[in-house]
Amino acid sequence: MDNAIETSDLTRRFNGLVAVDRLNISVEQGEVFGLLGPNGAGKTTAISMLCTILKPTSGTARVNGFDIVKQDAQVRKSIGIVFQDPSIDDRLTGRENLYMHANLYGVPPSDQKPRIDRILKLVELEQRADHLMRTYSGGMRRRLEIARGLIHYPKVLFLDEPTIGLDPQTREHIWSYIEELKEAHDITVVLTTHYMEEADRLSRT
Repeated sequence: MDNAIETSDLTRRFNGLVAVDRLNISVEQGEVFGLLGPNGAGKTTAISMLCTILKPTSGTARVNGFDIVKQDAQVRKSIGIVFQDPSIDDRLTGRENLYMHANLYGVPPSDQKPRIDRILKLVELEQRADHLMRTYSGGMRRRLEIARGLIHYPKVLFLDEPTIGLDPQTREHIWSYIEELKEAHDITVVLTTHYMEEADRLSRT
């Protein structure tokens, strides 16, 4: 099986501080891969390099066969990202947010409505799709952000602390969605977490 992600001595320094030190990982296509560690361990920095948000100080990595520095545009087109901090416009409805991102990712207009309807159903937000984001609970916002990350059917979905700050019941629901997403879309999932039980459960799927 081909690897979705490969890194070779991937390193990032900030003014002499080593945030990621010679990271070497291989993630198989279709795998759920967890980066486990406490706050400040470099998980978000590693994800940011793989998503081409940050350039490595040294080392290399390939995502979906593309070099993260030399082929950064191809990398970005083939991935989805759910950031640790909220990044969805709460002045729009859930559905409007998804249409906006479908347009940004170049999803053909004829495919947008059926695709958005399917993804809203998958994350169980179809009943709240036309409500403003500012009326959503924290768990609903995370589910919509996951839906947004899937709108262009990425080969790899990066989830940075997807359940941080959520109550136990909502975290359990998010875990179930992630497991369903992997099966429904045959995607590779890379998640950062400091919850041991989260890494143990999801990374076995």
